[in-house]
Amino acid sequence: MSEEDDRAELIALMHAQRAAIWTQNFQAWADCFVPAPYTVRFGYWAGGGTFVRRGWDEISRRARAHMEGHELPYNTDYAFKTVIKNLNLRICGDMAWAIYDQQYPGYDYPGHVGPGLANEFRVFERHGGRWKIAAMCFFDNNAGRKGEALLILDGEGRVQWTSPEAARRLPEDDDLVIRNGRLRVRDTACDRKLQAAVRWAAGVDGGYNSGRGSVPIVLGQGEGLPTRVWWIKVEGGAIYFVLDGAPMAEERLDQAALIFGLSVAQRRLARLIADGRSLPDAAAQMGISANTAKTHLQRIYDKTGVHSQPALVRVLLSVGVPL
Repeated sequence: MSEEDDRAELIALMHAQRAAIWTQNFQAWADCFVPAPYTVRFGYWAGGGTFVRRGWDEISRRARAHMEGHELPYNTDYAFKTVIKNLNLRICGDMAWAIYDQQYPGYDYPGHVGPGLANEFRVFERHGGRWKIAAMCFFDNNAGRKGEALLILDGEGRVQWTSPEAARRLPEDDDLVIRNGRLRVRDTACDRKLQAAVRWAAGVDGGYNSGRGSVPIVLGQGEGLPTRVWWIKVEGGAIYFVLDGAPMAEERLDQAALIFGLSVAQRRLARLIADGRSLPDAAAQMGISANTAKTHLQRIYDKTGVHSQPALVRVLLSVGVPL
């Protein structure tokens, strides 16, 4: 077999393995792999983080359960309209390896939402005259879960990708605007914070190993008025602007409550304020009087050393590990 034939067979194998996943065809998927104890599958995706699966028994057991145990509304475009790009393929005898990108036609299903770019790595072996996958790695660049309002920015704040939910909401947003392709906040002081956060994020992933972190962007609109909170998050070299960062805010507030010694009621009031509720709205949701809410708020001020709601939100959301 010529190297040209080997190359064509290996590329067909890459497509076949992907198509089998998206059509939930376990037998076709299993036929792509070396069924050996040394076979390995590892990678990263936003929904579950990093993972390593060693040995065919473990890999195939999980794959079978995934493909046969439940149904997902998969789009077959992911199987058959995905393009392999930037392929670097090397063949040496009965072994080969490949590094490439898979550009899906966008992700928008329950577990994912994103630009549909996956960075892939494969090690192949030839068995019985056929190429098989012995090692598989992927880095899935999806941004989050379906329904999340997210943007991906470059290091200068230019918008590279917009989730469907963000695209729906941005035209009606009174505070955010895309100007000359760059995301901006109409409030000048807050826009400076956004641009500084983008510059910070651009520098996080500049070293030998990757870096990650997140910072809140707080727009305070005055005492007693709602406070808006956005997030800049950097991971895997990508910069995300998160319009709704509720899970991130919850984690930070839990840490802040421990650090500052907030009571249960104070922690709940702080969460409502960080969620953009005005003090009267927060009091009504908690089922307490406006005076009681003011007392709780003053005690939070005393514990944190700040004297305004915007400053309080910035302090509470800036504590803890930068994840």
